[in-house]
Amino acid sequence: MVQLAKLPPAIAQYDGAVPPPETLVTGFDSISAEQSQAWLSILAGPGFEGRGTGQLGYVRASHWVAGKVAEFGLEPMGDGGTYFQMLPMSRQTLDLTQSKLIGPTDLSIPFFKNIGFDRFSNQPEVSGKIAFVKLVGEAPKLEDNVLRDRIVVYVTDTQNEGRASFLLGRQRPAATLRVVTDEPKSTSQLQRASRGQNGNSGTISQSAAMLIVNATGGSADWLKIGEKDSVEVHQLEMDVKCQLRIREEPAAVPNVLAWQQGSDPALRDEYIVIGAHLDHLGIQGGTMFPGADDNGSGSTALLNIAKAIAANPIKPKRSVLFMWFAAEEMGLVGSAYYCDHPILPLEKMVCMLNIDMVGRNEEKKDELASENENSLHLIGSEKGDKSLKELILDANKYVNLAFEYDEEGVFGRSDQINFFKKGTSVAFLFGGFHPDYHRPTDEPSKINYKKIASAARLYYLALHMAAEHGPFKVPVAEEVKPAAEVKPAAEVKPAAEVKPAG
Repeated sequence: MVQLAKLPPAIAQYDGAVPPPETLVTGFDSISAEQSQAWLSILAGPGFEGRGTGQLGYVRASHWVAGKVAEFGLEPMGDGGTYFQMLPMSRQTLDLTQSKLIGPTDLSIPFFKNIGFDRFSNQPEVSGKIAFVKLVGEAPKLEDNVLRDRIVVYVTDTQNEGRASFLLGRQRPAATLRVVTDEPKSTSQLQRASRGQNGNSGTISQSAAMLIVNATGGSADWLKIGEKDSVEVHQLEMDVKCQLRIREEPAAVPNVLAWQQGSDPALRDEYIVIGAHLDHLGIQGGTMFPGADDNGSGSTALLNIAKAIAANPIKPKRSVLFMWFAAEEMGLVGSAYYCDHPILPLEKMVCMLNIDMVGRNEEKKDELASENENSLHLIGSEKGDKSLKELILDANKYVNLAFEYDEEGVFGRSDQINFFKKGTSVAFLFGGFHPDYHRPTDEPSKINYKKIASAARLYYLALHMAAEHGPFKVPVAEEVKPAAEVKPAAEVKPAAEVKPAG
């Protein structure tokens, strides 16, 4: 049983808020910080293993969410009368007993217990000349293209693990292998329909790395971290190749869809979409990324809203489609798939409300977390029909969040962008940057649960108001950052170097 820290009594409203409309108070009051903590502790707990798309933890999480909305009484809206819309993906797994690294002087190292890949292309062989690299200390740098098409064995210190992977990836090597002290782990990966993976990266044990050093005539010192602030590159004119034996099988990757039918028979064929991505980075290299804020917080807020809509005696006049998206971290794949394969006509969509990372207080070098206890970013609400922003601001008088408008640059980096491209007005609630973004330290203990409940209450009211309002005007086409530019999970840059994709 998960032990929860006891929260002080709190209502999800801030000073200056006014009481909600009497007809909506039952649902409004059903949303709480305590309920949010209980649900998020499960979503970001060890049982769901970081909810990596295609991994067992995500499958468990999607079934758990489907069970909750069934408990609330919402209708299934997925394939074949289920809550699931399945994405066409397959899972690729390395056969470690049949995969091996071979090189000069009869070098042959089986992957089993020696080498693990967390990202690999679907090519049976990866080859290149060997290079040994050391990146240690403050802001190490590499000359451009010195490692292109090489197989790189590298060492780095703890503070540079993320940065080193990013720097080496920019060199476009054939493969990178980080030397580790524990047993290397391999991670299965997803293959999207008609799309392959780029790049190969993983880990190698110290003993296996030493075998390569000895076979190529290198120095054992190349594998020692040693003094700080050191950058070393040793390029050898000797060929090494990795022979990969890959197994492929269908993968269970569902969007979770639930439906509340509108109360007005004349209007219920029109609907509002409200969504949050359920996935995170899962387990990579043997490490779990809990994703409490990203996006356990948004998924929890959406559960709150679903329960509130179901519990309130007065239902929205127009219908509501609740969506927990898969594969956002792979490039907004789940929402893109729905938009290209809609279960309901897109032209009947009133608007789309998205919730991504609403559980933390924004924290930057020049901005303390304590300054953002009650703030959220309202993104994209003016890119379509500006009356959607006015509606949300009107709903906010019952919660009194402080809105900020200085993160429009991330508009193209979360799921609402795919709906916007289809001609739907959208709004995106986002909490902002913090040091634990895409880190194993994005944990439930660091969450502001009142903020999750407040975001849920805001969108609960905005949803009812949008159902009264009816269709918003089609947004004007404009240049936006395409979803394809979002880095897949295995290529994520360090938090300080990337705009959040959620």
